[in-house]
Formats: sequence, C-alpha cells, structure tokens
Amino acid sequence: MNNIVAIGDVHGHYRELKEALKPHLNTNVELIFVGDLFDRAEEPDGDLKVLTYVMALQECPEEFGLSGVTVLRGNHEDMLIKAIKTDDIDLWEYNGGDINFLDIAREHLDWLESLPLYTVRDKYLFVHAGVRPNVPLEKQAPKDLMWIREPFLTGNDHHLPYIVVHGHTPTPNFKVDVHPHRIGIDTGACFGGTVTALPLEC
Repeated sequence: MNNIVAIGDVHGHYRELKEALKPHLNTNVELIFVGDLFDRAEEPDGDLKVLTYVMALQECPEEFGLSGVTVLRGNHEDMLIKAIKTDDIDLWEYNGGDINFLDIAREHLDWLESLPLYTVRDKYLFVHAGVRPNVPLEKQAPKDLMWIREPFLTGNDHHLPYIVVHGHTPTPNFKVDVHPHRIGIDTGACFGGTVTALPLEC
C-alpha cells in the first residue's frame, strides 16, 4: 500500500499542483514536498495560491483526507528567506522571485524558517537537491542539501543507507528519473513540464 506521496518542485504552478494531488486526496497518505514551492510562476498570484494551499494542507491534513503533510526547504525558499531578512533581493529576483510576493512571504517568515532540510521515512531520504557522497547524513552541509548537483547526480552511489528522493534538477524529458540510489522528481513544471506526485511504499 502506498502511504507516502512525494511532491516535486512546484514553482508557483498552482493548477498543476492541484491536478497532481487530486488522485491522492482522501487516501490517508502523507504528502512530502521536496521544496521549491515558489518562483517562476506563470499564472498571476501563483506563488500566493500555492502558499495558501500548501499551508492549509499542512495545518489541517485530515480535512483533505491526508495523514500528514511535510514541507522541506529548497534553495528557492532559502533565497526568499535571505531576501526577506537582508532586503537584498537581487539573487532571489534573478532566479524568478516575484517582487509582488515578497511582502506576503514576509508575513510567513517563521513558517519558512521552520521548514526542515530533510526527512527520513523507512528506506527513503527526502531532500531538495541531494547529498554529498561519502558524507554521513548528520554532517551534510545545508548548502549541499539545498543546492548540490555534482558529484551527486552522476555518482554511482552516495553511500548513505537510503534511496534519496529529490528535486532541484529538472529530469530528462521531464519524467521521473529512477536510479538504484536516488529518484529525481523535479519534472520541470517551470520549463514546460509538470508537477510530479510520486507514490511510495514505506
């Protein structure tokens, strides 16, 4: 029985998110978002709609027929936090941040800062970008967990006792990218792909 559904990078694509989640509502699964909820939205107020929806899911999962909702911090959440706290918005805006969303996000800074960098369920490690190979989980650098690509993506193994479920790097052909030691679920919502909701058994 599938009891976890991992959600890839959303990037403000509210309609695609709603469509991806539709089959999983009222099934008593736990949703795990791997980060990058915001930035590069195509529809007006996409970031706000995603924020409002995801926070509602997390605050009252039982109203949606879910057992729980976990939201991880991605590099776009991290850039947003730094933009709010320093008023230096250049990097965040360059990476697709919507200046009209900044004041709204500022009201939810505590929530943004509370988002964990990873979570473990049975044999799966959920994280935004990946892990640095040959480094124990407790010694992984936050920057790597949110930003890493190489050598994680092309390495044969990361030598952690988990299958790493991650986003951050759009997958080839915008399909879920499955390897023995990792599963990539950023299926390119902001590049013409879609939002992935991947059922997993734990």
